[in-house]
Amino acid sequence: MKKLLIAAAVAALATGSASAQTSVNIPLSGTLAKSCTISAFLNGPFDALDLTSTNVQGAESLTTSCNYDGANQVTFTSQNNGVLKSGNNTLAYEFGIPSANIPLAGLTAPRSVTYGSGAPAGSNFTRSMVVRLPAAATIAGTYTDTIVATVTPN
Repeated sequence: MKKLLIAAAVAALATGSASAQTSVNIPLSGTLAKSCTISAFLNGPFDALDLTSTNVQGAESLTTSCNYDGANQVTFTSQNNGVLKSGNNTLAYEFGIPSANIPLAGLTAPRSVTYGSGAPAGSNFTRSMVVRLPAAATIAGTYTDTIVATVTPN
């Protein structure tokens, strides 16, 4: 049986093309998934809001950078459904991104914003963020909430 297999292999080689190849194509391929990074520049006043003021407050910014040309989506979500909490007391606030023409509004539901429209791959795209209290606080306390910003490639 072993001799029969060797003979079949030799016959197969003999019936191959008469000319030997001098080159061969070796395809290379790989895929890099779209990805983005996000960072915040928080220098105040978000960590020290004036709870007696109904003026717009903010000097904070958020930056995204992606490994592809074009835009990405940033979704903002409030852990307290759009209110600052101090114990059982709550204080509504509005969040906005003026440089993206996103007006001040409550964060009772997630809000998505397009970032970096037309930005080249690897570039940083920054937008400012602001907060406003529709009404000043009337009950003493330390009021907090956390806004989570999540970037998603388009």
